[in-house]
Amino acid sequence: MRTWMFSLTKTLVCISLLTGCTHNQIIRNESVNQNSRVRYIVIHFTSETFAESLKSLTENSSRPVSSHYLIPSPNDATYSRSKILVHQLVDESQRAWHAGRSYWHGEENLNDSSVGIEIVNISSCKPADAGTSQYEAESAPFPACDFKTYPEEQIALLVKLLKDILTRNPDIATINIVGHADIAPSRKVDPGPLFPWENLHNLGIGPWPDPQMTAQYLQLFEPQLPRLLLLQKALNTLGYQIKETGENDLQSRQAVRAFQFHFRPINPSGLFDAESAAILYALIDRYRNEQLDSLLIQPE
Repeated sequence: MRTWMFSLTKTLVCISLLTGCTHNQIIRNESVNQNSRVRYIVIHFTSETFAESLKSLTENSSRPVSSHYLIPSPNDATYSRSKILVHQLVDESQRAWHAGRSYWHGEENLNDSSVGIEIVNISSCKPADAGTSQYEAESAPFPACDFKTYPEEQIALLVKLLKDILTRNPDIATINIVGHADIAPSRKVDPGPLFPWENLHNLGIGPWPDPQMTAQYLQLFEPQLPRLLLLQKALNTLGYQIKETGENDLQSRQAVRAFQFHFRPINPSGLFDAESAAILYALIDRYRNEQLDSLLIQPE
């Protein structure tokens, strides 16, 4: 009897110890000194069909890529469902590999802090000629691109997804909803000049210049543009990675073209004109206002 009682007591002690180990009592005191991992949304196009995109974004390869979401096209023969649906490939709490070398408003490596959305769209550009010299590359026009429109059904699904993401991640500022070209202008052109940024803004998603403010700056800049060095500084202030060289060099034209793809898609020349400058300053006035004064002084 005594032996049986000793064994029972020993067993209960062991169970108690195990329970204590697996159910630690934790006192939670919520700190106000924190924020979300997610502070940006980056929008891409795939340049591939749905089937090709899904394979590229989910399977291992020599150059692995992924995104948090993939949105099919209703016109894609490789998509078997009768109604397009959002496909989640990576949880928002995890880091997807979609942005690559990237920069926005002083922050690099945006994979760490963004949600990536790939949209099935077969827009594409001709690759640069491998034999082109640096001088020729800087003097020649940009590679020819064939941009495709986005079906209304696809954009409607994207808008619904974006609103859901913004509800879950309130730390995402309006100005931080960007395209891949915005954060990597030397490498990328997506989602291209046919992406409906203005329509999204009218639905409460993403930045856009105030028309009246744009008109005021246009009136100011039409007689004479600010110096290129100041315009480059302004573009960097908005968020784009651009060296302030005062020259229309390749890196400058790439950054200006990315900006025009987003905010002035008609004639994305890569060169500043009065309208592009007015839009740029109207955006800074609206979203980076605390930095505006330094951009209204012409450099010597």
